[in-house]
Amino acid sequence: RRGQAARDRRTPPASRAFGLSWNSLLEGAGLHSAEEERTAQREAETLEKEGRLALKRHRYRRYIIERISLPPQSEAWLHGIFGSVDPIALRNQSVEILLRTADRHPLWPDEWKTFCVRLEDAFAEGANPRPFSWHRPDQLRALLQILRELSAREWNATPVRTASVALDLDSKALERHRRSIEAGLTRLFESKTTLEDLGLVMSESMIQLHGPLLLVFDDGTQSFDALEAPYSLSFADLQRAPEIHTTASRLLSVENSKTTFRQLAAADPAGGTLIAASSFPTPALKELLAKLPANLPHHHFGDTDPSGWLILKKLREASPRPVVPFLMKRRKSRASRPLTARDQAILGNLLDSPEMTDCRGDLDAMLAAGDRGDFEQESLGPPDLEGWPFFSRPDQDKLG
Repeated sequence: RRGQAARDRRTPPASRAFGLSWNSLLEGAGLHSAEEERTAQREAETLEKEGRLALKRHRYRRYIIERISLPPQSEAWLHGIFGSVDPIALRNQSVEILLRTADRHPLWPDEWKTFCVRLEDAFAEGANPRPFSWHRPDQLRALLQILRELSAREWNATPVRTASVALDLDSKALERHRRSIEAGLTRLFESKTTLEDLGLVMSESMIQLHGPLLLVFDDGTQSFDALEAPYSLSFADLQRAPEIHTTASRLLSVENSKTTFRQLAAADPAGGTLIAASSFPTPALKELLAKLPANLPHHHFGDTDPSGWLILKKLREASPRPVVPFLMKRRKSRASRPLTARDQAILGNLLDSPEMTDCRGDLDAMLAAGDRGDFEQESLGPPDLEGWPFFSRPDQDKLG
């Protein structure tokens, strides 16, 4: 245990013997009686004669052992006795796993290969970039397989437990390992990436709303008052209502549910706008869109990075009515925010999509600049008007 604790973080071969006090060894092993100590000494002396161990004795009383050490050439022997694995062997196993999986991604082959090379370089230096560790080859293999299969599919608002089963895992595996998986995705795509970003729904499909809404059920109606705080409806509730009505003049879907959605809801006490928090369209949002009046205008307020425009595209594919971007114009940023390989691939798909023809100017500008710009909707600040259009004058200095 002492030897492994000292060596298992190092991949270069040991150049010096590992040693410790003889008395410390006896104490740590729980050998306290005179007979136990004599037996230990006889065994140590036998191993010394075999060249396995080295003993340092008292200068004058040679029968007293002061220190015991393990020469570098004996480390493999000691691992064999206890069934442990040499750290160099563990690292080599992990590198072999990376080499076997480096060319096996159907959707992001170049990004995946680069990702595996970066991990291999880190392992060669003895580093363990979270969540990957060369000390645990089996865990590394399992995590790489999950990341590869997750990123190789279009999930389109799939419940997380359904996705987990689709990957031949138990239903709660993705939730249980969420932090490690998202850390791995972020390393793969070189920008923060969550399971929601891949199109997974992390809980029962719900939608947050603010504004007047009337659900018509077979056994009566249920209305929601715009003056109340934002409320949530489940997919099951929306599915149970044959008809859904609103007195609002428009629908505004908002990507950021924690800040922007709540600021807009607070700025619209009269309920002139039905405001829905939504990123990628969930089953609950799709059900709402299908049952709202067909002539209700739909606007969407999202981020202006490639993922934000992708959300707009998915909303347009899911909505039976046109979806008009709201304040989604490219804004310059003081800080450099370069496009990742995934960003560039998304932009390429968006530019080829007929649903996004009206947005080509912003998409082309982003691709030409190689930078996402000031893309977060929160950077516009809170609304300064009560009700639609909420903003009297967006920061024109940032537009470009």
